[in-house]
Amino acid sequence: MKILLIQPPVRDFYQTSIRTQPIGLAYIAASLKSYGYEVEILDCQTLKKRSIPIPPELSYLRDLYPSHDQSPFKLYSGYYHFGMEWGEIKERIKGSKADIFGISSNFTPYHGEALQIAKIIKEWDFRKIVVMGGSHVSCDTENVLRSPLIDYIILGEGEIRFPLLLEQMERGKLKDLERMDGIGYRKNGEIKINPLQNFIQELDSLPYPERSLLDLDRYQMKKRRMTMILTSRGCPHRCGYCSTHRIMGESFRTRTPEAVIEEIMVCQVQYGIQIFDIEDDNFTFDPHRAKRMMNLMIENLGEEKIELSAMNGVSFVSLDEELLKLMKRAGFKTINLSYVSSDSSIKERVGRPGAQKDFNEILKEAERINLNVIAYAILGMPGQTIEEMVDTLIYLMGKKVLIGPSLYYPVPQTLLFKECKEREILPPHPSQWRSSAFPIETEEFDRIDLVTLLRFARLINFIKKKMDEKELDEGITWEELFLRLKKEGPGKKISWDGLVRMIFDQKTFFSLKRGSGKELSISKIGSSMKVFEIFLKKAWKRPIMKSQNNIR
Repeated sequence: MKILLIQPPVRDFYQTSIRTQPIGLAYIAASLKSYGYEVEILDCQTLKKRSIPIPPELSYLRDLYPSHDQSPFKLYSGYYHFGMEWGEIKERIKGSKADIFGISSNFTPYHGEALQIAKIIKEWDFRKIVVMGGSHVSCDTENVLRSPLIDYIILGEGEIRFPLLLEQMERGKLKDLERMDGIGYRKNGEIKINPLQNFIQELDSLPYPERSLLDLDRYQMKKRRMTMILTSRGCPHRCGYCSTHRIMGESFRTRTPEAVIEEIMVCQVQYGIQIFDIEDDNFTFDPHRAKRMMNLMIENLGEEKIELSAMNGVSFVSLDEELLKLMKRAGFKTINLSYVSSDSSIKERVGRPGAQKDFNEILKEAERINLNVIAYAILGMPGQTIEEMVDTLIYLMGKKVLIGPSLYYPVPQTLLFKECKEREILPPHPSQWRSSAFPIETEEFDRIDLVTLLRFARLINFIKKKMDEKELDEGITWEELFLRLKKEGPGKKISWDGLVRMIFDQKTFFSLKRGSGKELSISKIGSSMKVFEIFLKKAWKRPIMKSQNNIR
């Protein structure tokens, strides 16, 4: 029996390419191989991209994202199909000679692409078995299984459930499925879902992800191969916007540091990988374990001999001076911190731990040891106000961090999703439940407010980078910058400084487009006067700090 595991292409305004490595499919592939099955991975998220029309349900975004915008403060400027075309996918599926197809559906707004893969399979040969898993499947189980294109679904972790499901198929004992937890299927036309009850406790018992089935040159940073690595699973926090506890459980389960070091060494020797992104749900939840792991990395791999990151975000609550120093020595150059908001009541409301004082201390220590920081702030959650979101941007503007603005999007079965539904502010189409769609509007803010806030975050980061490059002095205020730019006067060509002057002079953002004669033209973009007024009132005389503590 041969199995083809598939990561579908995606359709959106943007793609964070480096974050799409299908490490979950590689884990399942390794497990299936250990059970004696033949398995391949079809990763459809190649670097190809093709411009496509914006779908009707997202047409309201057309004016928010001017096409071919070349402004340094632009958001997105087109809607694309990222990855293989459907015709190529169909040929790869037909040529695979697979009996079972496992499709990953991790993100609700992209579930349509996963269903299109299933449709291709069933239209080619309706006898082929389609199994679907992934984060979205665990959060919206019944709706997924309502599709006649899907034969079975797997909830939570698939490394054990998928082989056991295949074993039942081979033995012809599908009636025994009702004894398996985390499986969805149909019986006599009726949907049956066995609730998720168990999680893998001995993570060291799992084989390493089958990276040989991935195109490792597809995932690179700084022209070097990188890979994701998991050192733990599960998160005890139940943040109102996050579904991790439904997929990986609330119990914090760990691999031994020795096993992690061994996997890194295998990646180095077999695949020439030198960059590792720790993709844990809560890597530093147990700081003693994290410290031991960093120490072992230093002892076995050398000091700063590999590059480490944790782009999924690290909770600053569990960090201290010792751990930060060890992370730096082990290979971290930048840490991504989940900050959320400067308003403690918002953090408390969504169940996010941590106080402002703790965050300030972490930033001071990061600066002392030349460790760069990206701080994730969430914008657009129900319950937030424009003033609170502006305050968050201004706070981070005055710190040596790069701002990572995250637009809230509703995830099924989370507390905030339920609130959006109860308040009747949830958009009707699941394709709209993505950050690039600015899905939520409340009595406190609308989409134009959020778009303007996001552009301000881009503007702040741009100025911080100019400070990093020593083109601007650190600590300059917007008032001082505006007076300087005004004194310099308009240049002959449109440049970033002239654009900044115009933004504050006219209190609106602009798009830049290059015409047929290669001349740049400038146009106003819809901007929130309310956001401008609040931001300028509060931020005008506040110093802006650079983003980097070290430049190499």
